[in-house]
Amino acid sequence: MPKLVRTLFERRIPHILALYVGASWGIIEFVNFAVDEFLLSPHWTRVALVAVLLLLPTVFMLAWFHGKPGKDADEMPRAEKIGIPVNLVLCAGVLWLLFGGEDLGAATTSVTVETEDGELVEREVAKAEFRKRTILFPLDLGDGLGEDESWLAYAVPGAIEYDLSPDEFFEPIPAFVLRDRLEGLGFPDLLGVPTALKRELSDEVFAEFFGAGEIERVDGRYRITLRLHEVGDGSVAGEIVQEGTDLLTLVDEMSVPIKNVLGIPEREGIEDLPVRDWLSEDFEAVAEYYRGTAAMFVDQDLDGGIRLLTSATTRDPTFTAAQFTRYLLLLNASRLEEAMIPLQTSMANLYRLPERHRFIVKAEYYFLAQDVAKAAAVVEMWVELHPNDAQALRYRLIVQQGRGDSEGMLATLTALRGLDPRDGSVLLQIAGVQEELGDNNAALGALAEYVDAFPEDETGYVRLASLERRLGRHADARESLERAILINPLSSRVTAALAVLDLYAGNFAEARAGYERALELARTSAERAQVLDGLKGYHVFRGEVGEAIRAANAWVEEASSYMSPIVLAQERIGDLYIYNAAGREVAAGFLDEMKAQIPAPLDDYLMPYLESSAFAEWGDLEAAREAHGRAVEMAEAMQFGQILEDLQRIRARIDELAGDYESAIDGYRAALGADPGVRLRRALGRTLYKAGRMDEAEAELREALVPVPANPSTRFELALVLEAKGDMEGAVEHLRTALAAWESADEDYGPAASARAKLEELGG
Repeated sequence: MPKLVRTLFERRIPHILALYVGASWGIIEFVNFAVDEFLLSPHWTRVALVAVLLLLPTVFMLAWFHGKPGKDADEMPRAEKIGIPVNLVLCAGVLWLLFGGEDLGAATTSVTVETEDGELVEREVAKAEFRKRTILFPLDLGDGLGEDESWLAYAVPGAIEYDLSPDEFFEPIPAFVLRDRLEGLGFPDLLGVPTALKRELSDEVFAEFFGAGEIERVDGRYRITLRLHEVGDGSVAGEIVQEGTDLLTLVDEMSVPIKNVLGIPEREGIEDLPVRDWLSEDFEAVAEYYRGTAAMFVDQDLDGGIRLLTSATTRDPTFTAAQFTRYLLLLNASRLEEAMIPLQTSMANLYRLPERHRFIVKAEYYFLAQDVAKAAAVVEMWVELHPNDAQALRYRLIVQQGRGDSEGMLATLTALRGLDPRDGSVLLQIAGVQEELGDNNAALGALAEYVDAFPEDETGYVRLASLERRLGRHADARESLERAILINPLSSRVTAALAVLDLYAGNFAEARAGYERALELARTSAERAQVLDGLKGYHVFRGEVGEAIRAANAWVEEASSYMSPIVLAQERIGDLYIYNAAGREVAAGFLDEMKAQIPAPLDDYLMPYLESSAFAEWGDLEAAREAHGRAVEMAEAMQFGQILEDLQRIRARIDELAGDYESAIDGYRAALGADPGVRLRRALGRTLYKAGRMDEAEAELREALVPVPANPSTRFELALVLEAKGDMEGAVEHLRTALAAWESADEDYGPAASARAKLEELGG
């Protein structure tokens, strides 16, 4: 060993390696400087580090053969001739494997957009790969703070997010999105959540970093400790401690260290005002603002939130963030006329908001003013200026969904998927749109991809089972749900999905027991409401209209505890068919209730939409046509393609009841193109029967039985077709199957009475 050491020193290998390490360090520092100065891909620093390590064998060989004092040999040794090229090739191969798929260009990209004034604006925006998805949890309350100061726990992370929001490299995920999840785990106020659980939940929302810490008061001064963790392994990437008397000044002082920990580069042209300039100079107004947001998003106290936000905006009318939040709360409270006031004030004080927030305000203003074209134009400009802004793309989705633009939605969702391929929620949305477009194979592929990527998430299996059931693959659907129940045996959602499968297969006792079990397992109002929504369908399926209405009322009671009034009213619209089944008087009462709950201007198109459907079922066809015309006019003006598609179905129903069967058939077929559901297919089969086109009617009705084999309404309609074709045995069989489902139907339930009468007529 001493001889080897002496030889190494004789050949000056330690000296050369030391020089190489020093030069390598200089190269890495230079690369790091270039990355920061010219906003290059951060991957270059790692490329340089890996390259200098991989080239060590070459440096060693050069030192060994040429490091000894004296003249080098004229001929290169064989080991050097072979070893150095091999090392270089190996280095290139490893670098290609590690970084070949990475973006090694600039960390930003240039976009050029024409503004509303016709001016061309060029902007450098962050590439999606280099944005830092970060969730900041509410801080724990430490010493010196009372219960009435719990708002500080939410205010600090909220203010930090606001302060950093102008920089596109920072992509915040509001902790409020986890509220329902945390409530089910016993943390409804989002406070006191263990770090391990924070990491797990951060991973679920595909964050790269999560922030946790505490705030305390020491000797009259705030002390904030914020630890930023890497979600991958939970390790602390950095800890920031600030102390002072002015809370908002502390937030400003924390912003630069936070950027450094997250690896967000400094660059010119980014709005960097003190956070009080974005919020308010009035500290009490800021306190009322965060108390109000906590009241709404944590306590779900809508009235309390409105009261506190009103107080904040009274203290500082130019507090635009508070004005806009107050608008959102009033909107959710169905107080649309009042909501326009703070929204107009927000428009007048847009300068108090970062640029991306201004787009949100403008879009909402035009939406509320019912100028959808301008709202869509604002959203498009927002997307063009900030193509990697997930919030902008989600606003575009809202516009496209309202217009019924499924192709556009698919393109937008694909763009969202590109921003973060880890975000499986987008993959589920893609599968849903592919279903709407009738591309079932693509939808199955997307769901299979989700299940492979997130094998521990029951959601993928539940969605996959739903599609498999719709395609008539009931055994596959049950297998998918059985996998889901293995993942989470206490899931009310999976248990309810199994109950649906039993119901549609005709296993009524098992289905009823499944719903009861799901209700027992439900831990939150949202989970109970989801089960009750399925229970409504169960009772309607079996002709138990009275029980269905009781389930609907129970659903309202649960949903009203977490849904805003405006959302609740819109969700209830779909229950009209239940009340129609109970008779005109009950349905009219439901319409009156909806009229009182749906605010202007939403009632301009939602009420005619509801009335056209109700009047048709009541046999008042002239009134139905008049209401339908008003609904179409409003839907076209508002570019509501989705509602227009459903209005096509209602028009077909009016034509069917009026005896214009050919027109109704065309209408149902057109509606089926947008929504290939069982009810539409049954309606088409029923109308074809009335038109005397028996073979076509039978084909449609048998197709309607594929996803729901035990559906009694479809069985009854098919029995009538088979009777007309002379197949009495088949007709009796389907009538008996229908009546088995309607065994416990209400005495005055018309379809069950008609089926019994028909069975007696056929001698069954």
